[in-house]
This record gives sequence, C-alpha cells and structure tokens, in this order.
Amino acid sequence: MNRIYNLEEFTEQNQIDGLFGSALVCFTVDRDFLRRVVHPGIGSFYSVNLIVDGWEDYIINRNQIHLEMHDLFVKQPYDNISVKSCSEEVSSIHLLVERNYFDSLVGNHEHFKGQNPVEVFSSMPVIHLSELEAASFYQMMTNIQRTISTPHLYKNELIKFQLNICLFMLAELISGTEINTHDLKHKDNILKIFLHLASRNFRKERQIQFYADHLNVSSTYLSRTVKELTGNTVLSYLSNFLYNEICIQLKTTDKTISEIADELNFSDQSALTNFFRTKAGVSPVAYRSKKVSR
Repeated sequence: MNRIYNLEEFTEQNQIDGLFGSALVCFTVDRDFLRRVVHPGIGSFYSVNLIVDGWEDYIINRNQIHLEMHDLFVKQPYDNISVKSCSEEVSSIHLLVERNYFDSLVGNHEHFKGQNPVEVFSSMPVIHLSELEAASFYQMMTNIQRTISTPHLYKNELIKFQLNICLFMLAELISGTEINTHDLKHKDNILKIFLHLASRNFRKERQIQFYADHLNVSSTYLSRTVKELTGNTVLSYLSNFLYNEICIQLKTTDKTISEIADELNFSDQSALTNFFRTKAGVSPVAYRSKKVSR
C-alpha cells in the first residue's frame, strides 16, 4: 500500500524551491521536470494545475486525465497520481497547498461556507479556460509565486488574500456566474475584493474611483485600507498587474507593441514603452529580444 506523504516531503524529494512554511508552494514545470518527478506515495495536498503550453497526461486513481493548453485542473488530497506523458514543449504552473491550510481558507470563504472542500472541488472537472481567463489565472499564480519569494512584512496576509482571489475565481468557474462583490465593508473583505476586481479589470480600468465605486466606499477609504493592510498602494497593485501582463504578452505572443498598448488601454505605443522602461529598465523590444534569445 502506498504511504501518504506531505507537501514538504514532496518538494524535498523533487528539489522544488520556494516552499512557504510547510503549507504551499507555486512553481513552473517543463518537460524535463515532468519526466523526472517522483511521487513517493499518495500526497496529502491539493494541486491546482494550469497548462500554459503543450499538453500533459496523468493517471489519477487509475483514470487517465488529458490536459491541453489553457486547461485548469484541481487534484484532490489523497488522489493516487502519476505522470504518464507530456509534449516536448509543455509548460505549466502548479500551486500545491496542504489540505488543512487550504480547507481552513475554504471554510472561512463566504462562497463555500458549509460545504465540504473536497466534495466541492471533486465535482470540478477539467475546465478549458478562455485565453483571458487563463491569463488571469496565470497572473494570480505568478503573483503568489512572487510573494512567496519576496521578503515582506505582511507576507502571510498577502498570501492568504491572493489565495482568496484564487477561490473567487474557482467559485466563478464552478458556478458559471460572476460573484456579486457589492456592499462588503469589512477591511479584509475590502482588500480581498479589490484584489479580485483588480485582477479582472486592470487591463482597462486603472482609476481608483472605479474600484471604490464597485466596493461602495470612497476612494480615500479604499486607498487607506489597502495601504494599512499591505503597505502598498492601490496604484502600485494596478501597476504591477499591468507590468506583469505586458511581460506575459511579450514572452508568449507575437503581438506588436502597438497592439499590446491598444489592448491594455494605453494612449499609444510610446506611453506603454515609457511605462515599461520605468519598471523593467529596458524597452519592451529589448525585453522581448532577450527572452527570445534564451
């Protein structure tokens, strides 16, 4: 009989860096990793997998699961899983969370209260996301990955807020409807819902008033709450969402700088270039050339 292993044992066995405590880790995966990954038994953790490129095949509880680009899949704790095969160009991002930590978040989440987390997510099949949904999920997961690796006074709080964004997005996928985010006044909820709204709307909306209106609070109150709880400003969050999205577009698409500028609601190509150069220290063209040449 296979033994049960925890997340810490799995990351150590597979030489995965970036474990936050013993609770969660987020990392990117390629063909070489999938071909050498070791499953020493049955894992006690959830795994949220998003396929960025290519395909992956798994055997889960004797059933084959085929995942294509933009597919999202949640592996349950105690599922018996092994990698069967993958494409040469495969790329995916994986968020692994220990059951107790994840279940405690789900139990306190307003959209899952009173429900068994395992039953909720076991009812969730492989979901094929749209390009926009996949980009939003990728953004959310890379934000968690970055938060884990970056020193921050409020790291634990930020990670919990970001995981709540993940839960909001999963809730929308399961229900098939957008979640109503009005009339939430508690400060923690204000922050969680702001981050959720920002992750969905930053491409077109980067004015504080837009988010304050959706939360039924003043722009001053929203700014003060975000600053108080995280040490960061509303505009810095929107700016980081925007910068990360430009990086993704430059790395994964052939869109021109002008097309990206138009899609992200810049006044023109020069405005995007100036913004990006301030954040990255190089022009978008130089950044794309560097990434392509690797």
